[in-house]
Amino acid sequence: MQGRHPDFTTSRLLVEAMDEASGCKWTLHALREKTIVGTITFTWNGSIGTLRYTTTDEDDQHGYITEALTSILSYLARTLLLTRVYGEAGSETVWRRNGFQLQANRSARELHH
Repeated sequence: MQGRHPDFTTSRLLVEAMDEASGCKWTLHALREKTIVGTITFTWNGSIGTLRYTTTDEDDQHGYITEALTSILSYLARTLLLTRVYGEAGSETVWRRNGFQLQANRSARELHH
């Protein structure tokens, strides 16, 4: 970990963290393909956390966003003690597949410690 937020590795990804003033940007590197397959940005304003992702695979058919979100959501719940996070931008289907539910104009997910 070079800053406030950790780099981590999953079975298929190397996820590098870059601290930002209000959160973190994680860059997802596919280990097998040796390419960048997406980013997940976390911003934190008071007690409200928001996630956004970009990817080359908008429907996340390869599951890279899902794989990274699993670790990131656990980190946000256990380390930052967030109880809820919002998902903005990206595919509504991907957010739903990752346990988020549509509330007003964005997706939300309860986090458990």
